[in-house]
Amino acid sequence: MNESQVSAIEARVHRAISGLESGSRQTLQELVRIPSPSGHERDVQRWVARRMADLGLAVDSFDIDPSAMARVPGFNDTPRPYADRPCVVGVLRGVGGGRSLILNAHADTAPVEEPSSWSRPPYSGEIVDGRLYGRGAWDDKAGIAEMLLVVEALRLAGVRLRGDLILKSVVEDETTGNGTLACLARGYTADGAIIVDGTWPERYIVSHLGHVWFRITLHGATGHAAARGGNPVDAIGPVVAALRQMVAHQNQGRTGEGDFADRPAFINFGQVDGGVWPGAIPGRCTIDGTYGFPPPDDRQTAHARLTAAIDAVTAMPGWSLETAPALSYPGFDVPPLVNPSVNEITTLLSGTIERLHGGRLTEHVVAGCCDLRHYTSGRPQPAIPACLYGPGGGKGAHATDEYFLLEHLPVVARTLASTAIRWCGVA
Repeated sequence: MNESQVSAIEARVHRAISGLESGSRQTLQELVRIPSPSGHERDVQRWVARRMADLGLAVDSFDIDPSAMARVPGFNDTPRPYADRPCVVGVLRGVGGGRSLILNAHADTAPVEEPSSWSRPPYSGEIVDGRLYGRGAWDDKAGIAEMLLVVEALRLAGVRLRGDLILKSVVEDETTGNGTLACLARGYTADGAIIVDGTWPERYIVSHLGHVWFRITLHGATGHAAARGGNPVDAIGPVVAALRQMVAHQNQGRTGEGDFADRPAFINFGQVDGGVWPGAIPGRCTIDGTYGFPPPDDRQTAHARLTAAIDAVTAMPGWSLETAPALSYPGFDVPPLVNPSVNEITTLLSGTIERLHGGRLTEHVVAGCCDLRHYTSGRPQPAIPACLYGPGGGKGAHATDEYFLLEHLPVVARTLASTAIRWCGVA
């Protein structure tokens, strides 16, 4: 098939995307209106599975089996149960003779801490001035909506791909990355992959900081509120100060390594829990946080830095507890991801964006982390060319008043559809 024929097919699909844009906005609204914070993805995943089936995809909806996954490299152990929290995979079968492509998005979202702090209800899907508001609107239910839009447009335009197009709506991108890993362990791999999450229409991601979720448990001596000493809450301040000082020292004079020059180490304390009532000294207190670190540090180095900082603060004069803090790692434990800036997928995306939009695709190294590592590490399946691209712009991921810029929905969908056509081939 020559270039003019392929371009004509792309144009048909793009016209279909334009005709379906209004319905796709409604799809995103419906997705946002189904709360799905990590651990509670059942209802939204059932919705996605039904929609994939309606589009004629071969659908596989399955729960993660932690006992089986424990043997898979890259699995992050977690106490959270997996029953009735499925990953959903939909396959648009190709006619043969082409390369397969994965489009990967995640259904889990950050929780909503204070609904009253939002200017609009966090699960309303309200549209104001071209922005669709709601938890998960940008991160990453727009990615799910765009994947579904691409398939619907291909079918409406009567286009048959040669290679398989595999859609994955996964759980636990926000917490462990185990959803995407479970899909790969189940055999859903391909010749290339695009994770539709985390970038604007002319940016892509192939590298990110390492992340460690840590828990510090402080043990005190329970007693009456009027008793003196042994209160683990008193130790929170020194521990927090020591870890902040550790990161400041690590970043002091740092020039960075390559693309990570403007991505310094960071630490965040996200949750504190302890005690049962004000009338007694609590017997324990926990501090949960995230430590983000650039290369050349790895997970072992990160653990060692945290341990050394905790050991140092407990050795200081005036440490108020009889026992040392206990340090554990109950979630993310991910090394920095450093991939080549260019691969076959990013090259095709770059050419597509230049051809369709007259734009230039640029790499963006992020402080966050993502599921990309499962596609490029070579475990449990061989490494394939992959990147993060889409779903477009917005604001407020993990924060109040999250929104997605609706003008980017058709732009990214056209780019993804054209990339699929060129990658998979058409009959």
